[in-house]
Amino acid sequence: MDVKTYKSESALIGILLSGLAMSVGWGFRGDYGHEAGAMVPGALLGLAICLASGRQDWWCRSTIMAFCGAVGWAFGGQMSYGKIVGYTAASSFPDVAYGYACLFLIGALWAGIGSAILALSVTKSRSYLENFAGPLVALWLGWFAMDISGLTEWLAETWYLHDTDWFAALSALLIAGAYAIVVPRSRPACFFIMLLASGWWAGYIILTCLLGLHMTPPRSDNWSGCVGLFFAIVFYLVRKQNRAALNVTLFGFLAGGIGFAVGDFFNMLGRAQWGPIGRFEALQGLDYWKWMEQLFGLIMGLGVGLAFLRHLRPKLAPQDEDQASGNLNTIGLIFLLLVMMWANLHKNAINWAKGKHIPEHLFGIPAQWWFLIVGLFLSAMILIAIIRHRRQDLPLAPPSDFGRGQLLFLIILWIAVAGAFAQALPGMAGKGAFFLHVTFWITGGICSLIVLVLSGKPRLQPEAQVIASDQFWMPGLRYWISWLLVPALIILLAYLTVSSHDEILPGSHLRFTKDMQQ
Repeated sequence: MDVKTYKSESALIGILLSGLAMSVGWGFRGDYGHEAGAMVPGALLGLAICLASGRQDWWCRSTIMAFCGAVGWAFGGQMSYGKIVGYTAASSFPDVAYGYACLFLIGALWAGIGSAILALSVTKSRSYLENFAGPLVALWLGWFAMDISGLTEWLAETWYLHDTDWFAALSALLIAGAYAIVVPRSRPACFFIMLLASGWWAGYIILTCLLGLHMTPPRSDNWSGCVGLFFAIVFYLVRKQNRAALNVTLFGFLAGGIGFAVGDFFNMLGRAQWGPIGRFEALQGLDYWKWMEQLFGLIMGLGVGLAFLRHLRPKLAPQDEDQASGNLNTIGLIFLLLVMMWANLHKNAINWAKGKHIPEHLFGIPAQWWFLIVGLFLSAMILIAIIRHRRQDLPLAPPSDFGRGQLLFLIILWIAVAGAFAQALPGMAGKGAFFLHVTFWITGGICSLIVLVLSGKPRLQPEAQVIASDQFWMPGLRYWISWLLVPALIILLAYLTVSSHDEILPGSHLRFTKDMQQ
């Protein structure tokens, strides 16, 4: 096998790993929701791309790539799409087409923003990335203080502002600005955070407040803020001439849109009991909403993996390691193994208590407090391990960068799979829920096998390496032509969906033709 064939096959394996990792991660996100749930598929995707890259310079940034993936995909978690899916369940073509167009936009924004943040981890120098450590900690502490003090809830109730997360954007602007004044060396990172927050406000004010655009009234209009945030990122990448990051951002934008639209189409076929689904009992009652979510992740992951592993990996010149691995690695591990897990898995105990699957008290102590105690012990164990690892005094940690990335991927993956399984276990008598979680374990097992069989040996890099600012990275004609097919895809999906059933499906919503269908 020649080198070219070997690299092509390894890239295909990496793209497959990216799709499967985000698929199972998105299934987890469906159970936990919002920004915290979206962090898990983002982290898994970042690690999948890193491990499959065959690049030593990416392996040494495995924690940072996972961290950037988690943060990047968290942004999209503020957008609501439940009612939009309901539009596609209607029987009128305008409503269905509108629903698919909105889903395309939400998926595109989600993956576009996520791809941009992830791309920074491999297109910027180590010193640039390390500047984010302090501001991000300050921002998280500020949000955490707002949440536990009740300030977030009070602000949301006092100034509704179309049910948006305006207080998060405003606090990010203020905290980053204050940090830039106090710590001048972190100003590049602070200015980036302030740019994103300002972009969010610009999108919300222009699209929702001035133009009066509401995607799913009376649901949240966070989508408009995300539009502004996305354009702020694109503006930043263009201004800094980071054309390599811009390249994968645009490809991610397209892949995310296609993933959301196509994924929902299969959900509609399941709801309509179309064709073989209606004829074979084995295909009924399989919770096609959850299959839609996994298909979201699969297509999005395949597209983003393709952009990074086929476009970026072979040619991108390594970035400067002009600073020793420092605080960002440690903060990334704390975020991925403690903050991200607490933000999601605490919901298990809450749901068990609501469903009366655990006793209210044990020895006079509320049952949820026992989970808190156990969680604190586990967190202390993880924190000690991170501290010892930082001091290079943890024999448990693999000695190689690749090995540590493997271990981190498997830890995040199986905590997520086991956590989702434990939450769903009390209600797993139904065929749909049981089969769904079986597929989580099977997909997780396939991902684990792929990760474990990767060689961990750096592959030969091409002689000609292209810097991130080179014109080489600008998308070609084929990319822009593909956008001409997007309207055709939306129209086709809408036509096929309307043709698959004669009546409005359960859970449908109407946007334009309400009077006609009453």
